[in-house]
Amino acid sequence: MTLDRVAARTPDGSTLFDNLGLTFGRERTGVVGRNGAGKTTLLRLIAGLAEPAEGAVARVGRIGWLEQRREPGPGETAAEALGVAEPLAVVARVLAGDASEDDLAEADWTLEERIEPALSDTGLSGLDLQRPTASLSGGEQTRLGLAALLLSRPDLLVLDEPTNHLDAEGRAIVAGVLARWKGGAVVVSHDRELLRTMDRIVELSSLGAAI
Repeated sequence: MTLDRVAARTPDGSTLFDNLGLTFGRERTGVVGRNGAGKTTLLRLIAGLAEPAEGAVARVGRIGWLEQRREPGPGETAAEALGVAEPLAVVARVLAGDASEDDLAEADWTLEERIEPALSDTGLSGLDLQRPTASLSGGEQTRLGLAALLLSRPDLLVLDEPTNHLDAEGRAIVAGVLARWKGGAVVVSHDRELLRTMDRIVELSSLGAAI
């Protein structure tokens, strides 16, 4: 992931940062800065959810995005939040003998055995996949989103304040997940304990980025 001379501005034209050049690889990078410095905007540029006002963003591989707070959809289940509801249904149709040719081609026979480790790693072991996502606490929803990323196995995790709604145990779980993660990670956080586990820190300001 490379940002080359990137600028970002607010809707009213105010500059958040300008001429920003950064490269992210397989290391864990913490991003810090005062409120309003553009930290979330930077993450959205990295994740491909926004376009720079100037400059270019080059991506190689798949990006996994965890926003600061996600509102569950009406009636959404944990399986849907994990992104496994339809893939599990495909496998069920194959086993029941009701599969289409597309089902046979798409069936993921490793999925079921990967779900529980992802839930266990994020402190949600034994979670009922039919449980409504809205019935989970804010911290549990954040950890469920993190479990979804572990299942999708992106090359770069992009996390916006992942410990904001977590208690001490939850914060330790997130730190443990990041410590074991083999890919890259870019993490915006004010959590000093979490930031101490990062390989490097980028401080964002209107003057650019200091490493």
